Amino acid sequence: MGTPTNIVIWIVIVFGWVLLFAFGGAKIASGTWLPVWFTSTGFNFPLNLVTTVAELYIGFLVGASSNRSERNLEATLARVGEQEQHITDVELKLSKTLEVNTTLTREVHELSKLIHAAVAASK
Repeated sequence: MGTPTNIVIWIVIVFGWVLLFAFGGAKIASGTWLPVWFTSTGFNFPLNLVTTVAELYIGFLVGASSNRSERNLEATLARVGEQEQHITDVELKLSKTLEVNTTLTREVHELSKLIHAAVAASK
């Protein structure tokens, strides 16, 4: 509801409504062109028009704000999902690197034992 297209449509409708009363002549200005139960007196239409326009704009502002908040929330959740995947990838790479490091450390330890044994045997 808070899209610019919807707001423009309602602005055009309200502007047409105002022009109808501004240039509609005596019958429209007097309020006699509609049933009495709907108008009661001619001044109710301009009064209702002002309150209706205010309600419409408030509603559109709330709708636009809600749409903007929804888009921001969806974008934030998408970024959080991407970060979770990135964290999972980093954890997997760290795990593999740790395994490789542990293997290399064991090999260095075994090599140092062999070197120590070879040096001790050559003396």
